[in-house]
Amino acid sequence: MKLLFVCTGNVCRSLMAERLALDLGRRRGRGVEARSCGVAAEGWYRVPDEVWTALGEAGVAASPHRPRLVERSLLAWADEALVMTARHRELLRDAFPEFRGKTALLRERAGLSGDVADPIGQPLATFRACREQIAEALERLLPPAA
Repeated sequence: MKLLFVCTGNVCRSLMAERLALDLGRRRGRGVEARSCGVAAEGWYRVPDEVWTALGEAGVAASPHRPRLVERSLLAWADEALVMTARHRELLRDAFPEFRGKTALLRERAGLSGDVADPIGQPLATFRACREQIAEALERLLPPAA
C-alpha cells in the first residue's frame, strides 16, 4: 500500500502522518510505503521542534526531512493521496483532476469527521492533539495484518 499524505507546508501534519504510517505499518506487519508533500511547500521550510517532540513521544525517532511540493509523479506513485483538509482536497482535485478518484480527506477516509488543523505556531499540546487525530485515522486505515 502506497500512501501519500498532503498538507500545506509539509513540515507538520503530512510529515507526522508519513512517519506514523510507516511506524504503524511496520509494527502491524503491513506492507506500507508512505511519502508526504505540501500544496505550498518550500525546501527551505524548517520542521518545528514540536513535531519531533510529538513524534518522539509516540516512539517515532526524528530523521532528516526536506519539505517537497506536491507534484504529478508523487500522485501517480500513490495508491491513495490523503489530505488533511477539505481545502487541500479541492486544490489537488483542481490541479490534478486525473487523480480525483484517489484523493481523499484522511479522517473521512477512516470513517471519522473533520479536518486536521494546522498546528504551526501553536504550543506543544496542539501538536500532540494533531498527532492523535492523525494516529486515530491511521489506526482505522491500517488494521493488523491477518
